[in-house]
Amino acid sequence: GNETDKLLSTSKKNYCLRWMSLLAGGFAHAMLASNLIFYVYINDIKAKFHYNQKEVELFASMLNAGIGLGFLPNLIGSKLKSTWILVIGLLLSTTGLLLLWSSTRMVAFYEGKSWLMAFYFLISGLGGSVAYIMALRFNATHFAEDKRGRIMAMMFIFIDIGMISFTVIYYKAFPADARFEGLLIVVVSFNAAVYIFCMIFLRNASSNIGELTVDNEEPQSSNFKYEAMDTDNALSEKSFSELLCTVDYQLLAWMCSSAFAVSLLLSNNMTVLTKELDLTSIDTIITIMYPPIVIVAALVFSSASDKLKHILTRTSFLIAGVVCLAISSMLNAFLSSGKGVVITAVVLAAVGTGIVYTIGPTAMSEVFHIDNLMRNWGLVMLLRAVLIIILHLIFGEIYDLEVSSDASTFCKGLHCTRYGYLLTFGVALIAVGLGVVLIVRNNLRNKRTP
Repeated sequence: GNETDKLLSTSKKNYCLRWMSLLAGGFAHAMLASNLIFYVYINDIKAKFHYNQKEVELFASMLNAGIGLGFLPNLIGSKLKSTWILVIGLLLSTTGLLLLWSSTRMVAFYEGKSWLMAFYFLISGLGGSVAYIMALRFNATHFAEDKRGRIMAMMFIFIDIGMISFTVIYYKAFPADARFEGLLIVVVSFNAAVYIFCMIFLRNASSNIGELTVDNEEPQSSNFKYEAMDTDNALSEKSFSELLCTVDYQLLAWMCSSAFAVSLLLSNNMTVLTKELDLTSIDTIITIMYPPIVIVAALVFSSASDKLKHILTRTSFLIAGVVCLAISSMLNAFLSSGKGVVITAVVLAAVGTGIVYTIGPTAMSEVFHIDNLMRNWGLVMLLRAVLIIILHLIFGEIYDLEVSSDASTFCKGLHCTRYGYLLTFGVALIAVGLGVVLIVRNNLRNKRTP
């Protein structure tokens, strides 16, 4: 009858809405990609503005700090319609990118004002991540738990497609002396188009298929939600302040944020490594091959973690990803004097990145209440941003101390970054240790549960 037709019609609308929302989420992830290819233009910025390594490392860290703060507009504006939050993101993104573009027209002015450039990168990173956080928030609730890892991987693939596309555009579409400013114009146009698309399609599907229209666009405000461990190992419901004192949350949050910080430092400095070793001839190869390897790793390991989640925990896969990052760090520190070793280290870093960036948010959504994924994962991104700032500044300081001449901003030789990569190796080991402790705690809890 009419009621059945209404139910079927609404069900079809919700089905289409979920997949269009997923596509919008994918585009939002692709937009984030422009913030994750700093390694492509780090040496060009350094040469153009005559900055030292510590200054350009600060730019990378502030860019990623902006990404880490992307949850704040979503959280603060949780009572607003998603469209208005996206408008805020669009304004931040456009402002940051146009300010960066303006710096290329006043190089002499900005040579001594690296702090101002760092601020522009912060705004750009923040603007590019608002839609990304919202995409995680909505799409994580649209699909069954046993498919969530693959859904996260599908959105993550768009990041890598974006990274490949922007890298090719950077190297092929513009003359060498105008690459950076040309890329910025492309990115600001792309971001504007993506935000408009997200304003139309990025929303929550109706939870009540008995309604004729999809009217449940906004999720409930997370300000007063309560957290609970997954139902198989239910502990007790906790408010947000109590959650911060929950050991399992701290272990998972610090493990993920540490792994992300190591991953970003390895990728951001891959061309710094080739520069110091006079292997810049492979820059195009490694910067273009990196994203596809991340895609394959994300798909393979997210699918495996979905199928094996009752045998191997998500944390076990996270540990495997961090181990890849640790091995990559050690290769960079001691053995990367030849092209083969450098490429091997890049492959390992890409595999580790694909694993931790797809399985991390999946694990968080399953261990803690999914309705609060935006807030819980946003805090992980914030911790990640803090760690990235610290690691990048230390890495840059170590590099600058190894520069042999005051007239040069570039260092030559493996010694330039060795101690920096030993630092990332140490942080990766800490992340592995946190994951092992989390698994042990869960195993002990399972043994006590009848």
